[in-house]
Amino acid sequence: MAQISPERPYDHDLAERAIEYLHTGRTLLFPFAARFDDAQHAAFDRDLREGLGDLLDSGSARKTSATGNLMSGRRLREIVNEWRAAGGGWPEGADPDAIDTALAALDDADADDEAELASALIDDDVSHYRR
Repeated sequence: MAQISPERPYDHDLAERAIEYLHTGRTLLFPFAARFDDAQHAAFDRDLREGLGDLLDSGSARKTSATGNLMSGRRLREIVNEWRAAGGGWPEGADPDAIDTALAALDDADADDEAELASALIDDDVSHYRR
């Protein structure tokens, strides 16, 4: 059955705004970003890149294109909505100063410390063979 006016699978305008924001940093594109500090700008940029990556990945898989579901902008919309709802602050669970955080990525400065901690936690009879 053919659709006469199929719903757009993703918000192309939102994707273009996200790309332009990442290139220019113009807060006019996302007005809530005008009150961000440097850490928030970096986190929002990282989140937008993740959302755009999900958008591209959703359209590149053969299994989705074969069934006609080409792309999904759901994650990008969620990211923008979470930051918008925070009103210039950190989205819930994203504040790096909070004890309980949902941040997915570590800053490069913390990566070495985390790697040392992870290797120190490995303590079994064969751990010396893994290094």
